[in-house]
Amino acid sequence: MLPIGVIGKDKSKSYVTYGLIVVNILVFIWELSVQSKGVFAFQAALGEVAFNVCRVGIDPLPNLFVDSFRTMFLHGSLLHLIGNMLYLWIFGRRVEAYFGSWKYLVFYIAAGSFATLGHVLFGGVVCRTATELKIVIGASGAIAGVMGGFLMLYPTARVKTLIGFFQPLFWQVKLPAVLFLGYWFIMDLLQGVGWLGVNTSTAHWAHIGGFVSGVVMVFLATMLYKPAPKPDPFEYLDD
Repeated sequence: MLPIGVIGKDKSKSYVTYGLIVVNILVFIWELSVQSKGVFAFQAALGEVAFNVCRVGIDPLPNLFVDSFRTMFLHGSLLHLIGNMLYLWIFGRRVEAYFGSWKYLVFYIAAGSFATLGHVLFGGVVCRTATELKIVIGASGAIAGVMGGFLMLYPTARVKTLIGFFQPLFWQVKLPAVLFLGYWFIMDLLQGVGWLGVNTSTAHWAHIGGFVSGVVMVFLATMLYKPAPKPDPFEYLDD
């Protein structure tokens, strides 16, 4: 299932969401420039700026936080970048509209940090030495937090979704956010605990940690900051 949009018009300008997309693209262009110097140069550069699980317990916490922050803007491939930015564009704008730009930015960074923590605690990474390079990169964890926040704020919003891959073998459907995001989370959880038997390099526990943190933070925000927006019964008119 591939989301392509959410029904309804944006209620405000999404400066931070678009800014994050631009920064991620610029960082990826930098990555490409480093890759042009060779694989070893690229690996060395990532080792300097990305979050390395094997440094946990060795480097000071402020250093680890900075590494976690930087790793949110790194991507392993163009497809990795495009997928993440698509999800950020679709779900980030509505969450930003709820929080406001600067609070949303804090929320995004916090979700990414909790995502890294989830990967460290449950990702099953084994480091034989402190000099090993076991890095985790990508905005996926922070964006998973945005998705968890979206679920709490707009559970009945309709997500325009493509099912299938090739014409005419795909259909566009409009799924409630609770169904689309619930399915996404359950699939990641099953892969994270190994029940699907799929062995990939994806940091599923970073996704899970980010998603759960987004749910919790928005739940607290609706209790202490302001209530979740009321569903718009006429949003379908904006489709």
